[in-house]
Amino acid sequence: MLDIKNLYKSFGNFEVLHDISLTLKQGEILSILGNSGSGKSTLLRILARLEQPTSYSHFQCTSKTAIMFQNYALFPHLNVQENILFALHQYPKVQRNDRLDELLKLFNITSIRSKRIDQISGGQAQRVAFARAIATNCELLLLDEPFSNLDSNLKESLRKELKEMIKAQNISAIIVTHDIDDAYYLSDSITLLKQGKIIDHNTPKELYFNPKSAESQAFLPYINVITDTLCDDDPFFAWIRSKNFIFGANEIQLGQDFWAEVLEAHFLGAFNKLKLRYKHITFDMLLNSCYPIPPKLGFQITPTTQTIPKHQTL
Repeated sequence: MLDIKNLYKSFGNFEVLHDISLTLKQGEILSILGNSGSGKSTLLRILARLEQPTSYSHFQCTSKTAIMFQNYALFPHLNVQENILFALHQYPKVQRNDRLDELLKLFNITSIRSKRIDQISGGQAQRVAFARAIATNCELLLLDEPFSNLDSNLKESLRKELKEMIKAQNISAIIVTHDIDDAYYLSDSITLLKQGKIIDHNTPKELYFNPKSAESQAFLPYINVITDTLCDDDPFFAWIRSKNFIFGANEIQLGQDFWAEVLEAHFLGAFNKLKLRYKHITFDMLLNSCYPIPPKLGFQITPTTQTIPKHQTL
């Protein structure tokens, strides 16, 4: 599906991508996460064959690719079916109409086939854009910041629907985004890109609990990086050392093993973000907002495996 090794891209003397190596199997979703100027959109354009790499040692990418652009890039002067037909212009007329009817039915948009784009909802627009993108039976779908300008409620529902559509079609997808929540929700794996270099790559869960470095941590919310020296035999310090001095704020929970001073508390809706001082170090902890916040807080390390109470099992 996708296998690239040691890819470089420069514009003149300016290197945009440095030694990029990526693999992707059929049916997998990969998110490429990076800030503006990291090279993520250039990489996407190379995969779409809109740009040529400067050099590489190996480049294998299916030719059956399609792009779903930011804000979907649907044509406002065309109705729903005309937008989809645009992708099918090379098909013979009978085959084109059959494929159109198939896509309209598949994505439950037959009833809006004659409506203009400004007459349909955000969810319907996403289904139209997806139908147009896969109309020619693509194997790899490339998505460029698909939710960048959406409000949080709409984004939540569209993320769920998009992932379901991708998985149902058994196609692969690469999503370029700067939003870690998009990457966590949608991806089988996440690549962190900084200044044209891959600094980390892993599954969402492994990336959160085991980031490679403080450089990776900067991309991830609610991660603690301890830079202080931890010399004594304190069991909490021993655990921090075993975590390479990087741990998630949710890896700490209420308990009686250790006691810390609460320095700051910030209400964030469902939870409070607390800044705690334990001995000479400070770190963040997430606490359910239903709990009161005392000046001193007992805590423990969250067990890596927890048994679900019997009354919560089916």
